[in-house]
Amino acid sequence: MKWRTVAAAASVAVVSLIVAPSLASTSQASVRPCIHGYSYAGYAGPEGANGVSATISAPAAPAVLTGHAAAWVGVGGVHAGPGGASEWLQAGIAAFPRLGLRVYVEETSRGEARRFVDLGPAVVGRRYRMRVLETGHGLWRAFVNGRPVGKSAYLPTADGSWRPVATAESWAAGRAACNRYAYRFDSVSALRTERWSGFAAAERVGAPGTRDRSGFSAVG
Repeated sequence: MKWRTVAAAASVAVVSLIVAPSLASTSQASVRPCIHGYSYAGYAGPEGANGVSATISAPAAPAVLTGHAAAWVGVGGVHAGPGGASEWLQAGIAAFPRLGLRVYVEETSRGEARRFVDLGPAVVGRRYRMRVLETGHGLWRAFVNGRPVGKSAYLPTADGSWRPVATAESWAAGRAACNRYAYRFDSVSALRTERWSGFAAAERVGAPGTRDRSGFSAVG
C-alpha cells in the first residue's frame, strides 16, 4: 500500500461513521470499474508528531476481489526520508482476496525492503487500538492493543518530524472491479510534547471521511 508522502502497506507479493453490511457485499463490489492505482479516505495531522493512535474497526466485512482494502495509522512515506529514501511504519487491519481481514504491521527502514508482518485474523466488528510511537530519536515502534508488534523502525526525517496519518486505503489490480469497504476510526489522536490531542485541524487524504467528535468513518 502506498501514499505519495506518507506510507506504503500490504504488499501484493505477500498475498498475490458506519454503513450497512450490504455496502461491503461482493455483489456491490462489481458495480463500477476502477482505474489502476491507490485510493484513500482519511486524514493527516498538519504538524509533525511523536506518535499517532486510533481505534480501528470494520463494521462490515470488506469485499476485496483484487489487491487489498486497509485501514491504518502511521508515519513516513515513499521517498519521504533524507536523500529521497522510502521509509515508513504503519499498523492496521487489511482485507485480501481469499485471506479475509487481517491485523498487520509494515515497516521500511535503513534502506531495506519493506517488511509486512501478518499478525493473524481480524474479527469484523471488533475494535483494535493501533498506535505508532517514537520510542527514541528517530526510532519508532508499532503497538496493537497495547502490545508491541513487529520490529522497531529507524525513520530519520528530512524535515525534523513526521506528520501523523490515519486513513483507509484501497488498491485494485489493473482495471478490476472496485474493492468495497467500511472502516471506522475512533479516538484518533497525535502525540506532541508528551500530550495526546485530536486531529482538530487535520488535512484530508484522498476522499473525505465522515467526521464526528470521536473520529471518522471511511467508506469505499
